[in-house]
Amino acid sequence: MDIIISAVANRTGSTLVQRIFNARRKTLIWGEHGGIVSEFVRIGELAGYFSIQGREEKEAYFKSGENPNTWIANMSPDLIRVREGIVQGVRACFSAMYAEYRDSHDRIGFKEVRYGKPEIELLKTCYPDAVIVLLVRHPVDVWKSETSYWSGDAGLFARTWNERALQYAELRDPGRGIHLLRYEELVERDETALGLLEELADVSRDEIDNVLNVSLNSTRTERAAIDIEQIRAMCQEGMERLRYMD
Repeated sequence: MDIIISAVANRTGSTLVQRIFNARRKTLIWGEHGGIVSEFVRIGELAGYFSIQGREEKEAYFKSGENPNTWIANMSPDLIRVREGIVQGVRACFSAMYAEYRDSHDRIGFKEVRYGKPEIELLKTCYPDAVIVLLVRHPVDVWKSETSYWSGDAGLFARTWNERALQYAELRDPGRGIHLLRYEELVERDETALGLLEELADVSRDEIDNVLNVSLNSTRTERAAIDIEQIRAMCQEGMERLRYMD
């Protein structure tokens, strides 16, 4: 896995950035896969719990010379083995999933809109050399673009956005290949943001402009004032961290 595009929420520009990366002929960035890395995170947490809880049983069993009459109901491998199993599991899954068209492309990746810090850290462990692009957008504009994803629950959306926004601000680390982009900078054609994209995607400014000039599936609807007020209040900390001061 060479490139991972992860948005703070849906309707944040992940498809736009995906299209920009795919402007390079030998790059193939696939679409969303339903957030399956979260399942690997949960598997790791569950198996890790049993690894810790069963540690004494394991130690007692092997100290006994593997006596079958020792209580071993929750005996589990070491935590380091559990974590390695999760990493190998993700790699094996994605290697098989994204083998299609692999031979004709030298850079492969995907974009997703469901991941926070646990998933991004796991992906970085699995693919330490991967370029990771974190995308954010003002929460009010996200809400005005789409509400059905959140079943119209402004509070749920705001909690999720704020949590991930804070995590993305913390995760940003160009030295580790983790970059943060704001949707607004892309559509406003901020020179610094587009310069970074030129470098990361290995495309020209003309190729970027060619994508930006074509608007696909753009939506915006006015929403209830009470929802907007709630979102602004609940997302204040994340907005400040991401320089959304309004």
